[in-house]
Amino acid sequence: MNRNLILAVVLSSIIYIVWFTYITPPQKPQQLPAKAEASAGKKAEALSNSGSNGPTGTAEQRASGSSSAGSYADGRNSPTGTTEQQASGSSSAGSYADGRKKTAKPLELETLKAKILIDPAAGAIRNILYQGPISEVNLIPQEEPGFLSCLENLDYKILKKDRASVSLGANFTSRISLVKKLSFSSENAFNEMELSFRNNSDTAFEIAPFGIKMGPGLGTVATEEKENPKIWEADYTFQEKGKKNPTLAKLKADINSDHWGWAGMNNRYFLFAVINDGKHFSRIAYEKKKIKENDAPFVSLITKPFTLGPGEIKSLKFRFYAGPKNYGLLKTLGEGLDRSVDFGFFAPLAKLANSALQYFYKLSGNYGIAIVLLSIVLQIIIFPLGLKSYKAMAIMKKIQPEMQALQTKYKSDPKRMNMEVMDLYKKHGANPLSGCWPMLLQIPVFFALFTALRNSWDLHGASFALWIKDLSAADSLFGHLPESVPLAGGMTLGGPLPFIMGALMFLQQTMSPQPAGDPTQAKIMKWMPVLFTFMFLSFPSGLVIYWIINSLFSIGQTLYLKKAAN
Repeated sequence: MNRNLILAVVLSSIIYIVWFTYITPPQKPQQLPAKAEASAGKKAEALSNSGSNGPTGTAEQRASGSSSAGSYADGRNSPTGTTEQQASGSSSAGSYADGRKKTAKPLELETLKAKILIDPAAGAIRNILYQGPISEVNLIPQEEPGFLSCLENLDYKILKKDRASVSLGANFTSRISLVKKLSFSSENAFNEMELSFRNNSDTAFEIAPFGIKMGPGLGTVATEEKENPKIWEADYTFQEKGKKNPTLAKLKADINSDHWGWAGMNNRYFLFAVINDGKHFSRIAYEKKKIKENDAPFVSLITKPFTLGPGEIKSLKFRFYAGPKNYGLLKTLGEGLDRSVDFGFFAPLAKLANSALQYFYKLSGNYGIAIVLLSIVLQIIIFPLGLKSYKAMAIMKKIQPEMQALQTKYKSDPKRMNMEVMDLYKKHGANPLSGCWPMLLQIPVFFALFTALRNSWDLHGASFALWIKDLSAADSLFGHLPESVPLAGGMTLGGPLPFIMGALMFLQQTMSPQPAGDPTQAKIMKWMPVLFTFMFLSFPSGLVIYWIINSLFSIGQTLYLKKAAN
């Protein structure tokens, strides 16, 4: 690693941040071709255009607590509960003044890695308490209305419950019964939700569209909530013609189509996604809601209308994933869920680095050691280029006095000066650009590793040795500034790793060939170790370890080459 690399990384970092923050326009949601639904009728069309995310009916009906959830084939409307319930507005859990139902004591389900709290009154997921490597994480930042909430104004009763599933029943109308079943996998796999409608009458009945909700927002680990409270986003995938893999897009508006793969809530470490099999959903409705003064996405998957014949039972069954963004697991599950993992601009390199990291982890059983091994292998690969760069810099240093003499002699004739300098390069076999190859190779590797290590769930809570307990987080052994400090409250004071890295960079700088050049550039380079030390205070510990190993390897390489030259 030489001065050119250090300068290039700094400049590239500035360009990288400016480009993606101020230049690249936000991605517009894809408006996919809508699929005609001939059987929806005027009522379903009106609902679709209204953007309803909850029980069916007009906005006025929803505000007043009433709803026309469907109709009989002869045109008669049916209420959403029994006549007695509609008249009194009662439910087993009571209701708030604005019509929202009070939640009863939650039902607790349990899987291998999580506890799930179900609201029995609304039939929604109130909390998912995922047991992470450091602490428990609540994936649902706001209990109401709850994830997968739908038709929540019904009077649900518990029909059956076991360790990881629950069935709730309700009267959808006076003649239509509904069973809502939530099943959670005890392994790292898909969960399932099933809505079964049964027509207990002798007349056909149409079930109008309704929304199945996700959001607002999605919970994450404590450090992310503190440092980046607006990290959540709503995403979906769709299949572009001619492309093998599905495309990931951000939800910013309604998607009036059923041609999408999955939709859900996404942040750096976690994903909640519903899989679309093309049978049950007609479109995606999007809006924003506030959580602690921050805008949070709120999504409703709008179902397709369908008709229940006399005595007929029809079910809406779909799979969903709720858990960490483990790239290997999501890749195995399929359905394009792995697209939710952000590998950045250099995604192919980042994926390759992630695969290599997993390989070395299997060998060592420690992600810190895996990063060290990965760093050594990368340095061995680029060693020939580093050797060439070192020799080129040594030659440039050797011919520097002659070059300065030519510049002084022909300063009034730039054309002649350039010709003489080129002849000098040719005479000594010097190539000023040959020292740039290691720099050009390491820049994308650096950013690929930065993204892979920063967004890797595997590294969250992964310890290395001594005080390093989380390779995905900054070394904060020295603590943080008090929250009361203006502008910098809560900022990390770092730990030993960034300062070790800065010291090694300074040592490396003094040992490397330093051709005389622009005095301003020389002064800038002297301050680079200080600048990098402060930059790396907030970088993941794993990335700082990579840079330390890189510097140690470069120092060893320099000592070897100097000894060989002597």
